[in-house]
Amino acid sequence: MIKKKINFKMINSSAYRSIFRLFALILFLSGSFTFSQTDKNGGSIYSLFGLGELSYSSGNRTDAMGIMGIALYGDYTNSNNPAAWTRIPTTIFTSKFNLDNIKSSDGVNSSKRTYGNFEGFDLSIPLNKGNGWIFNLGINNYSNVNYDTKFTGSADGETYTQTYSGNGGLYKFNLGFSYIIFRYFSFGAQFNYAFGNINKSVNIDFDNGQLFDTKNVSSNTISGFYFNSGLIFHGFGKLLKNKKLDNLTLGAFVSTPTEFNSDFTGKFNQSTTQTDSVKISEGKLKIPIAFGVGISNTFNNKLTVAADVFYQKWDDYKYYGTHPEEIKNSMKMGLGFEYTPSKKLESAYWSRVSYRLGGSFTADYLKLNGENINTISLSAGLSLPIGSYNSVDLYAKYNIKGKQTNGLIKDEVFRFGASVKIGELWFLKPADDF
Repeated sequence: MIKKKINFKMINSSAYRSIFRLFALILFLSGSFTFSQTDKNGGSIYSLFGLGELSYSSGNRTDAMGIMGIALYGDYTNSNNPAAWTRIPTTIFTSKFNLDNIKSSDGVNSSKRTYGNFEGFDLSIPLNKGNGWIFNLGINNYSNVNYDTKFTGSADGETYTQTYSGNGGLYKFNLGFSYIIFRYFSFGAQFNYAFGNINKSVNIDFDNGQLFDTKNVSSNTISGFYFNSGLIFHGFGKLLKNKKLDNLTLGAFVSTPTEFNSDFTGKFNQSTTQTDSVKISEGKLKIPIAFGVGISNTFNNKLTVAADVFYQKWDDYKYYGTHPEEIKNSMKMGLGFEYTPSKKLESAYWSRVSYRLGGSFTADYLKLNGENINTISLSAGLSLPIGSYNSVDLYAKYNIKGKQTNGLIKDEVFRFGASVKIGELWFLKPADDF
């Protein structure tokens, strides 16, 4: 029996990339399919698009408060705004982990998966605490791709099952410093090198045995650098001669636009013996500018209230010179609270625990079927002190992303996050030298 096949040998590299983007859009632009998320990979089907699901995390403290901490000082490392480091009292090493349980539904079918992620680590070293001179290095998550879904359909009277899988994402290596300038301003600058692989595959399995099944695989190796710079003003008490405003801070940061290098490799496998490969060694991804502002205040040295807004101009994003129609500008806004009954070492243990609560709204950088993809989050957590400088930070978050109408999918995510902070006195001068 002779099987039918299609000749892909003459497909050029541009057409190959277009085919993969077309496969991605079919999921949401076609109404004649049956959705089913499999258990091979976890994650959201929305990570299929762009660079995957972007990370807005600055640390477990801010995650529990639902914010990015753009104006939030403290003995923690903020991986987005380096200006927030200037009040770190000791050398601290922090590592972060997340465990997600996600339920996806299109209104008819649903699935549940559980998966974990290592989010990264940071090492912050105070070189001169009096001047807020802090050195930092770390590796943190930039984006995550993790999905495995399938649907059935028909074309020209032939039924088939199409399976989409993806994994990978980007991490960023960050290196930076902070310093207090003009007495009431904290300044920080950070160099970031983003790197990683995004791997995707599309399998087409025909019910008709006379047709060749097809497997299409792509791997995109991405790398590039960009800079973050931030500023926090903490002189409102002196400026307005009101001690109640001594802890009021106003912060801002900007992430520079840049271009990432992309090395895209793909393979068509149309039979057990034939594989056609295409490799693109030169390509650019234009990453747009991002910026944010925030405000924070601490009342009676116990209750901290903070809020911030972050915006990135994804309308300027270009993938190999072309702007994908499903990518749009993104925005995140959040409000959070932290309550610490006592900061004295001699106080009862549960009085020294920090309790956190927050919420956020994110207008993601996706627009599908004419609908903006948004995320609403509620979070809560606590920081369990261990001795003078160490702690274990825990938080839980509930997200709702997308919707079940208009051919879209709703994700409900329960996330448990944990971080370990290890503090030590390194390199610091005696207090008399400050």
